[in-house]
Amino acid sequence: MLGFDYLDTGAMYRMAALLCARNGCGSDGGALAALIESHSISLHNGEAFLDGENVSACIRTPAISEAASLLSALSGVRRAMVLKQREFASGRDLVAEGRDMGTVVFPDASLKVYVIADLAVRAVRRLRDQGPGSAGEEDFASVVLSLIKRDRRDRERSDSPLRPAPDAVLLDTSLMTVAEQVEKVVSLYEAVRGRRRDVV
Repeated sequence: MLGFDYLDTGAMYRMAALLCARNGCGSDGGALAALIESHSISLHNGEAFLDGENVSACIRTPAISEAASLLSALSGVRRAMVLKQREFASGRDLVAEGRDMGTVVFPDASLKVYVIADLAVRAVRRLRDQGPGSAGEEDFASVVLSLIKRDRRDRERSDSPLRPAPDAVLLDTSLMTVAEQVEKVVSLYEAVRGRRRDVV
């Protein structure tokens, strides 16, 4: 539609969690950061690649999601990942998704949208993303509990806590289809672009 590249930072943290799982890492943020920096974590056309290996399927398990949430609270890990995210963004028109995009990684972004949804709706969406019979499939109650724990952990962490940027647009997607969400965000971007043209 706009021809922008897409940065899924959640997938990047999941790849970092997979890398740590494969290397038997502990919880030393500095050591984890060094490990992350020494490996290739990349995204291409919606697919996730760790050292050139397509790991898109194996990073979507509940265990990897939980591990990614835990390691993302470590300052050393966050600093290493922010560098990779900014490197990915260099020279691109970009849509970036993540919990600190507007506050830490891209504070000068032309448009910041803070997306929320009802907890039950989020749980249903998570189960739908996993698909029936997927590895480590969760039930509704466990997904809800996992989301609550992750939100609390992300809000309370000392480094880059989850919060909206002061200039972010709040978008409640609870009752919106994916197409409606895309249409709304594109309309917000068009309005921002129109204001920038007026200034010039």
